[in-house]
Amino acid sequence: MTDSHDNRSLDRRSVLKSIGAGTAVAVGGLGTSGAASADESDTHYHNPVGPIGFGDVSIIEDGGTYYAYGTETPEDIIPIAESTDMYNWEYVAPALTETPGWHPTESDPGCWAPDIRYHDGQYHLYYSLSVWGSDDAGIGLATSDTPDGPFTDQGPVIQSGDLDLTNCIDADTVMVGGQPWLVWGSYEGLYAVQMNDPMDDIVPGTEFQMAGDSIEGPVMLQDNGYWYLIYSSGQCCEGYDSTYRLECGRATSFTGPYYNQNGTDLRDLSGSHDGVPILEGNDQFTGPGHNDVFQGPDGDWWCFYHVEATADDETRYMMQDRIEWDDNDWPVIACDGEPSSQAPAPGEPSGCDDSGSGGGSGPIADGTYHIANANSGKLLEVASAGTADGDNVRQYADTGHACQDWTVTANGDGTYAITNVNSGLWLEVAGAGTAEGDNVQQYSNSNHPCQAWTIEDAGGGQYRLVNANSGLLAEVAGAGTADGDNVQQWSDNGGSHQLWTFTPV
Repeated sequence: MTDSHDNRSLDRRSVLKSIGAGTAVAVGGLGTSGAASADESDTHYHNPVGPIGFGDVSIIEDGGTYYAYGTETPEDIIPIAESTDMYNWEYVAPALTETPGWHPTESDPGCWAPDIRYHDGQYHLYYSLSVWGSDDAGIGLATSDTPDGPFTDQGPVIQSGDLDLTNCIDADTVMVGGQPWLVWGSYEGLYAVQMNDPMDDIVPGTEFQMAGDSIEGPVMLQDNGYWYLIYSSGQCCEGYDSTYRLECGRATSFTGPYYNQNGTDLRDLSGSHDGVPILEGNDQFTGPGHNDVFQGPDGDWWCFYHVEATADDETRYMMQDRIEWDDNDWPVIACDGEPSSQAPAPGEPSGCDDSGSGGGSGPIADGTYHIANANSGKLLEVASAGTADGDNVRQYADTGHACQDWTVTANGDGTYAITNVNSGLWLEVAGAGTAEGDNVQQYSNSNHPCQAWTIEDAGGGQYRLVNANSGLLAEVAGAGTADGDNVQQWSDNGGSHQLWTFTPV
């Protein structure tokens, strides 16, 4: 088992400079892009979880506190964040106060892709030192007595040319039978080499190739009788144009060979996206990649990674999602292989169904919510707290009654069932109607698609409720803002009276 990792290639430095001065230290709690309105409960977390700019993240735990390390930003070199619950992260300090000076030939090198490990009484922080577009790179080591630093640079561990190999960046250290190994690589093959016992140098002659070209950021995970090699494929660092994603292979021994889900030897890979994805972007999050894996105190595996952009912001953010396993022991991240906007917190049940999909990975996590109209601010409720089939659904100011509480449950097919807590009945379009103006009411479960809803993320913490049977949106009739105004279905007209927020109860 490894206790930290992280990696990449392509221009981290210039992309991070585009974030702008000051943003890296403006941390302040959970990100809300692509998520429901802010949830302070301890049962769910919202992505992005981390401070802005924490690319190529690496994680470690010390005495119940978790520490994250990221690629340099315009404000500091290897920023550090900490958390006591593994999902609320706050900026701490930079690990290094100046860029190490040992890079051989290039000026103004970037300090990228940290990998953190506790070894022999000290915290070892491995980092990449390179210039964008150059093959002349290396991996260095800085050490500290404490995880929050300060770290003292110890110089290079490996440099391009040491083993007649180039582009030595994106380190992941791993213990194999008590012996430390260094795994690395970016776009010119992924390799491993044995390290000496102090873990400050390599052992020439022990190196071997693990995977082919056009991939980077290797991370090792040992479980289920396998060694898993997770790596990033595609283009990073291009904002909304990024094509970054995670792929993987596995072997029964650390030295391989590593094969993917299609039976392809990873050494035969030669192009971006030649492998099988285990995490790729969606409408909310672009370019998930360069990850670490971390096993929480309850034994759950977590994938920490960054995205190149969110639906609201073309900036890198730190993300996290659970790693589950399918029936053939292949990793499934975030239940369905796409970044979650919110999901059950560490220590809570995953929310995935038995097939490794559903539950926690959709726009809204399973749970109980106040559903408020974005135009009026009033809550969706069953009129007069009715409990009968056919009772009307409307908007009303918050009364604190359970008739305004709704349980949202993923159906496993991309739709949700929405049931009233007070009555236990389903939100539906009356009579399975498909026309504009047809009424929304509650009714006993009929297993009809008129009782199924697609929740579409509209950005800014707002969502559309689309009836699966009719394809029409739930809205407040006439864009009304008064107590008691009716809720009906209508074609999408872009109005805020057709948008809703979900606040956990």
